[in-house]
Amino acid sequence: MIKTLIIEDELPAAQRLQKLIAETTPDISVEGLLDSIETSVDWLQHHAPPELIFLDIQLSDGLSFEIFKKIKVDSFIIFTTAYDEYAIKAFELNSIDYLLKPVNREYLARALEKFRTMHSRLQFDVNELLNVIENRKSAYKTRFVINIGNKIKSIDSEDIAYFYSMEKNTFLATKEGKSYPVDFSLDNIETMVNPDVFFRINRQYLVSYNAIANILVLTKSRIRLELAPVPDEEIFVSNARAPEFRKWLDK
Repeated sequence: MIKTLIIEDELPAAQRLQKLIAETTPDISVEGLLDSIETSVDWLQHHAPPELIFLDIQLSDGLSFEIFKKIKVDSFIIFTTAYDEYAIKAFELNSIDYLLKPVNREYLARALEKFRTMHSRLQFDVNELLNVIENRKSAYKTRFVINIGNKIKSIDSEDIAYFYSMEKNTFLATKEGKSYPVDFSLDNIETMVNPDVFFRINRQYLVSYNAIANILVLTKSRIRLELAPVPDEEIFVSNARAPEFRKWLDK
């Protein structure tokens, strides 16, 4: 049996993944369900390391990468995440895999097949992964260049309140209340800016933490944001993004 560990701070998600693993690959044994950096480090200190770990990126007590800094981990890693800002390039460079939540059965099977192939011929180097992650953190865009007629203007990322899309075009709004078109899609911009500062609240808006003036919880736990500068429409956090938004606020 191949021993694996699930590190995930949302119990329903962990239980669902455990069920999918059992249905997809009966020869994989889940040795435990852990929900934090602290409990994971403690478990790994007192047990033989599993061959494979399913690891949520954002845990209740911080980013799961901190586990690797506290204890040596030789296990192969399949990351799970509800959003893909974090080091996707690092995953690719290290020939491991990641699964976007909710985990899809087909993608899970593909990731496990990739693990089996790797397991027979490679050793996972977590230090290389951490190095790529740290380099990526320092590579976020610090300014955006925009065209205004025949002029070029450079705007520092720290001066941007939010990005938004409208009629298939993308714009940035500055803290001064001015809007300018940008040449990137929101999907692309989301990978360019620091995820500790900017959060994709829905399909139309990527907002800076510093632009949030008020957070209003409405009926059925729906969240509305009051931003500064004030946009032309009411801004809501999508239901799918609300749990991750709450975690992002609590960093």
